[in-house]
Parts: sequence; structure tokens; C-alpha cells
Amino acid sequence: MFLYVEFITLFAPWLLYRIILFLVKKEFSLRTELINGFFYFSLIFIYYLTIAPFPFIFYEKEYYFALMNLIPFQSIYGSLSHDYFMVPLRNIGGNILLFVPLGFIIPLRFKLSKLSKVLFVGFSVSLTVEIIQFLWLPGRSPDVDDLILNTLGALIGFLIFNSLVMLYEKFKRPLSELLVWNKV
Repeated sequence: MFLYVEFITLFAPWLLYRIILFLVKKEFSLRTELINGFFYFSLIFIYYLTIAPFPFIFYEKEYYFALMNLIPFQSIYGSLSHDYFMVPLRNIGGNILLFVPLGFIIPLRFKLSKLSKVLFVGFSVSLTVEIIQFLWLPGRSPDVDDLILNTLGALIGFLIFNSLVMLYEKFKRPLSELLVWNKV
């Protein structure tokens, strides 16, 4: 119930903003609204699974440093060596899947076609989450492996997007007709 209420409180302002924008501009593009909506909800998805269920509380810094992992691949290895199969599936798979939608929508939303730029945005969003966890979320430990896995998820999303674009180009129309942001 709690997440449902939070979802409504985050969805309502976005919907109100989009309605006001429509009333002011007197323009509507379903394609643009779908792209903006998908981008917004991918960020909300990341927010809900990494920040929302936890209170913002200030603790002594020693507490944070004790939980922090700054050694690359340490928690990945720990998850993979766990006896129960759900641990690596949840920790590794979850961190990757969390950022796939973001990596998919970034090229559409921001017209970024370079892999390095998409990875930078994915990494930056992940780093922001880790910093928030470090500063305000006890019980959530910042982990360099989360940055690696989240960025890998953004990469996979970008690769899926590019694969679909290439398939579309091969069988239908040129890319300029598919990505009509210059016409919107």
C-alpha cells in the first residue's frame, strides 16, 4: 500500500506538468509523450527499488564506511559463491535489469547515439543513487559493484535499442523516419 501511495504522489505531478505543458504549447505528440513517460517511469522504477522504501536518517560516518564496498567485483563474487541461487539472481540480475530500461530510452529521450554518452548517463544516475545511499540511507550500503552492474544494464538497454533500430532499418524504413524527433 505504501508504494502505491508513493507511486500516485510521483505520477500526479508528472501528469499535471504534462497537461499544463500541453495547454501552454497547444501541441501534442503521442510519440514524444511515450518517450518522456518511459524515461520518467524508468527513473521512478530506479528510485522505488533503491531509495523509496528507506527513511532518510543521518548516522555517524563510521557506520557508513563499515558497510561500504570499494573493491570491484567483491560483492559480485560473494553473490556468485552463495549457496542459494536466488542471491546472485537478485543481486546481480536485479542490478543489471534495473538499468536496462534507462539505457534503452536515453537514445530516444536525449538523442544520444554514442555508446559513451549513454554509459555516462547510466553511470551518473547509478552514482547518484550510491551517493544518496551513502549519505542518508542506513541499511543500504554503497557498493562499487552496483555501479558496474547498473552501468552494464544501461549498456544492455542501449544494445537492445540499437539492435531494434538496425532491424527496423533493414526491413522497413531509414532511421530518419524511425526517429522522428526532428519532426516533433
